[in-house]
Amino acid sequence: MHDPILERTLRQVRTEKARDRKRRGGVVTAVSTALAAAVLAGGVYLGQHSVSGERVLVATAATGVRMTATLTPADGWVRLRAVVDGIDAGEKCQLVVTDLRGRRYVAGGWVASRLGDGDTALAGAAMVDLDELAALSVVTVDGRVLVTATPHDSTRTP
Repeated sequence: MHDPILERTLRQVRTEKARDRKRRGGVVTAVSTALAAAVLAGGVYLGQHSVSGERVLVATAATGVRMTATLTPADGWVRLRAVVDGIDAGEKCQLVVTDLRGRRYVAGGWVASRLGDGDTALAGAAMVDLDELAALSVVTVDGRVLVTATPHDSTRTP
């Protein structure tokens, strides 16, 4: 049985559904593209600026041990990136943070290169607010302090 009214109604419903799908698809595409562009622009903007309050500590001991460390504040703790040189090969060392109350926190450890050449680069963290940090030291596992840097030895980024 052929019903022209039913066929016309079904064709109209199909056309309207297709039109709605296209319209929604265009809106979703536009919104997702705008969101992706905003995230990308924000990432580029944030990536161009150094972290506010970041400090660089530099120290050289009379023995020739050298340390350069970048301290980045976080929410109640500090991230550390240090480069250390001049330590005898095979020496077991720790990067130690001391706060203003004298409490010590081990932020990392390593064994000095057996090759005896090049710097040791390491990353660490300590549960000390950057404003509470009194010193950053390289200490051997038997307790000898090889080099110490204090915030007085630092440069601060704006």
